[in-house]
Amino acid sequence: YALGATTALLGEKSAMACTVAIEEVIDDHYAQQESSLRDEETELKNLIIKCRQDENEHRQTGLDLEAEQAFGYKLLSGAIKIGARMAIRLSKKI
Repeated sequence: YALGATTALLGEKSAMACTVAIEEVIDDHYAQQESSLRDEETELKNLIIKCRQDENEHRQTGLDLEAEQAFGYKLLSGAIKIGARMAIRLSKKI
C-alpha cells in the first residue's frame, strides 16, 4: 500500500512504474510456484497460470500508460522490486 500511495503522489507515470515493477516480481514468484508443482496438481497449476496472466495484463497496462517515462524509472523500479521481494520473503516466513 505504501509503495502505491507514495508513487501515486509522484504522478501517474510513477504509479504505473510501481505497478510494472510489482507485477514483474509477482510474475517471477508465480513462475517459481508453478515450476515446483507436480503434474497431478493441475487445478492449482491452472490457477497460478491464470493469476500470472492477470498480473501480466496489469504490467502491460502500466507499460501502455508510459511507466517507463517516469522520472528515475530504473532507480524507482529497482527500489520497488527490492521492497516487493522482501514482502514475499516475509510472507513465506509468517
